[in-house]
Amino acid sequence: KGQDLQKWRLFREQLDQCPYCQQALVIDRMFEAGYSQIYHALPYSRSFDDSMNNKVVVHTKCNQDKGNRTPYEMFDGANDGERWQRFEAWVQGNKSIRQAKRNRLLRVNFGVEESSEFRDRNLNDTRYICREFKRMVETDLAWHADSNGAERCIVLSGQLTSLLRARWGLVKVRADGDLHHALDAAVIAATSRGLVKRMSDYSRRNEMSMVRDQYIDPTSGEILNVEKLRQIEEDFPKPWTHFRNELLGHLSTDPATNLGALPGYGAGREILPVRVSRAPTRRGLGAAHQETIRSIRTGSQSAVKTPLAALTLKDLENIAGYDRDTALIEAIRTRLEAFGGDGKKAFDDRQPLLRKPSKDPARAPVIRSVKLLSVQKSGIPIRGGIASNGAMLRVDIFTKDGKYHAVPVYVADTVKAELPNRGVVAYKPEEEWTLMNDSHEFLFSLYPNDCVTIRLKGEVKEGYFSGLDRATGAVSLWIHDRNQTIGKDGQWRGVGIKTALAVEKYHVDLLGKLHRVHGELRQPIFPHKT
Repeated sequence: KGQDLQKWRLFREQLDQCPYCQQALVIDRMFEAGYSQIYHALPYSRSFDDSMNNKVVVHTKCNQDKGNRTPYEMFDGANDGERWQRFEAWVQGNKSIRQAKRNRLLRVNFGVEESSEFRDRNLNDTRYICREFKRMVETDLAWHADSNGAERCIVLSGQLTSLLRARWGLVKVRADGDLHHALDAAVIAATSRGLVKRMSDYSRRNEMSMVRDQYIDPTSGEILNVEKLRQIEEDFPKPWTHFRNELLGHLSTDPATNLGALPGYGAGREILPVRVSRAPTRRGLGAAHQETIRSIRTGSQSAVKTPLAALTLKDLENIAGYDRDTALIEAIRTRLEAFGGDGKKAFDDRQPLLRKPSKDPARAPVIRSVKLLSVQKSGIPIRGGIASNGAMLRVDIFTKDGKYHAVPVYVADTVKAELPNRGVVAYKPEEEWTLMNDSHEFLFSLYPNDCVTIRLKGEVKEGYFSGLDRATGAVSLWIHDRNQTIGKDGQWRGVGIKTALAVEKYHVDLLGKLHRVHGELRQPIFPHKT
């Protein structure tokens, strides 16, 4: 477990010794209950420092009565007592201890002011972007007239939010989607100054768990009633009673059911699921065409140079010269069949080179690639050849006679008007072209990350538009939170729209609320022309 791993690391760093008594820590007993404990050099209740630089592993008996004191306070460092001298010599003599940790172990001044400063530093994330954003929030937002005090915005460190998530039983699994950002936001919003004070009291109670008699608080000098202190709630403080269940209920796919039994969530209250809001990409970014330029053959065929390692048995009939160069085709087939049709294994660098069949094999040329023929339904003429379309800018949705058609618009369409078949055709599942004319009604354009709902017979697919299959006309949608346990890689793939009952587009505001788009004006394909 994590606690045992920490004990092991500290045990090795301390050279198998307890820093409080300088006696050996027995490795065979390290993980026995009651033999050793991990404690903070600067008490957690006064520093909120849970880093390894503030931790030591000590004998449990050596830690008794330490309470929430520092080593300097515990070993009578103010009077330069014998125990303090031995402890200081041990720390300075152990070269395995980092300087940052040595500074904490030998810290002298740690009163109210110093501990408050140290605690605030460990609460706040001091990276530049956090400080700058905090400044913008406090400077540029209109605050309520009753709001006073300079610290209107509090920045919490990632270490603190991680601690709170763990203590409140909130597991953060990134593969479950982007809703973990909402979980973090709720944790941060619930961490008030009052909660931080309760956390400090809770930590102090734990630190005082073995103190038996009256105890003088090192920060205030007052005599503490240990028994009264132990009456502080034993459970780690929560923002409110049902905080965890309420938060997980809101983040579930069916919050109305999961929250129905909680106080304040009676019948008649509308509870909507949390929705991730994404910004659509409407800029024409990306390559105009793909890098591979195919040579143009008869009809609509094109040929592309393909390495032998990329071949499979199904590709043999598409090799240029299949009917003529039968000896070469058979040589490739024999090699592939010997490796189960796996071209990577068949033509690996460790295998013998494949030479063109000849009467003198030693002088025959080495074959490393062939030209594969394929049907080229669309593309861009480039330097006497043809290249496949590059990045898709948007997809225009039309309707006619209760059916829907998708027209892809590419980056190349916006810069070159003379290219054929640009933005005037839609794909059918039969891979035929459908000509758009005045009888087709334009509905709207779908850009990457536009929110769309597709209502099919018996099911509804909802998400953010991610792409169009140019062969079938089916679209792919990102699940709103990109949950990788749903769909494939967080997407709904192959969603057919031609026979859909309805295709609807929505705008999503910053709070995740949906606003139906009832009509759009189709933007020109060539922006530089009227």
